[in-house]
This record gives sequence, structure tokens and C-alpha cells, in this order.
Amino acid sequence: MNCSAWEQTKTCPRNYPTTYKPTPLNLDHSPHKTCPDYFRWIHEDLRHWRETGITREMMEVTRGSAHFKLVILDGRVYVEKYGSAFQTRDLFTLWGIVQLARRYPGRLPDLELMFNCDDPPVTKSNDYKGPNAGPPPLFRYCSAAWSLDIVFPDWSFWGWGEVNIKPWKQVLKDIKEGNKRVKWEKGALSLLEGKPICISDQAGPYEVPFCKQI
Repeated sequence: MNCSAWEQTKTCPRNYPTTYKPTPLNLDHSPHKTCPDYFRWIHEDLRHWRETGITREMMEVTRGSAHFKLVILDGRVYVEKYGSAFQTRDLFTLWGIVQLARRYPGRLPDLELMFNCDDPPVTKSNDYKGPNAGPPPLFRYCSAAWSLDIVFPDWSFWGWGEVNIKPWKQVLKDIKEGNKRVKWEKGALSLLEGKPICISDQAGPYEVPFCKQI
């Protein structure tokens, strides 16, 4: 496997592990345990294809908008690239999927999906109405009330090398250590650094304002 990032080409060692064994946790693995409440959003995002399923024709429609096609077959991950994504968004997204395959060997179903690494949604719900509309199933980082794009975890969860953002697990550790060194006084506002709002040239805002009173 060749691993390339930031103009550095390396070859992974032959003894690179193919599986991951997490530390056992004290969890209730009863077969009668229900899924977490947030699992309902999986069904919500896929409800548009509940009756018709996803056809090859629907998949092909997304080819013009997708940066890559991902295929998982017999636990192995395959990728077909259609275009260049911004910086290394596609690289880190694929890395996260590879880690998923390592963490749960033999448990990922065979699948095929199309992925776009940009922010603005593109699949407008108004263009696909009726029981046989057949909207294209396209995964991306953002969606909106007016779009049918399927939301996927943001690539920066695994890191963003261009701006020196570490993977979230390490960032969370740094935040906890920083909180021990700095005495914080709570205020009446919460603040997230980033764009105040993202506007699509097609419809309307697809992200919320960055500051909200609580």
C-alpha cells in the first residue's frame, strides 16, 4: 500500500497490522439492547430510497458530482477517483474508512457509495419529487432542509494537516490538559471559531450562525 500526503511518498511496512483490537469496555452486550437514539438519523437520511432502493442508474448520476467512489468488498476497501478534492479532505476521509474496516474486521457489509468532499449541498429536493423520482445518493459533509445529500462525518475528525489540526482524539486530550492549566470563567455566550454562515448560490444557508446565546 502506498501512502502519500503533503508531497511525501512512503511505503507502509510489510508487517503493518490489518486488524485493530480495542481495549475491552464494560458495556452491556445484551442481544436485547436497543440502538442509541441518534441511530434514527440513519433511517431519516435514507428514507428517500426506502421504497425504491438504490439502482445503478442513480449511482451513475452522481458521477459528475462525486470526487470518488468507495467500494467495500469482502472487508477490503477500494477507491476510484473522479477528481481532486480540496487539500487532503479525500485522503483523511478514506483514512477514516480504512480505520473502520480495521476496527471491525469482517463486520462491514459489501457496499458501494459516491462521495463529494465539498461543503455546499448540491442535490435539491425540489428536483426529485414523487414516488419514482430516484434522487442520486451522494455522501458529503453537509446537508440542509432543502437538500437530499447524505451526511458523513467531517474529514477533520481524523486530522487536517494543512492547518496543523490533529485527530479529534488527540485534540480532546490537549483541550483537557489545557483546561487544567487555565482557569476559565464561564460567560453567557458560547463561541465557535469559523464561518458565521455559509450561503449556497443555489438555495439558502446550510450552516447555522457561529455564535448563539445560551
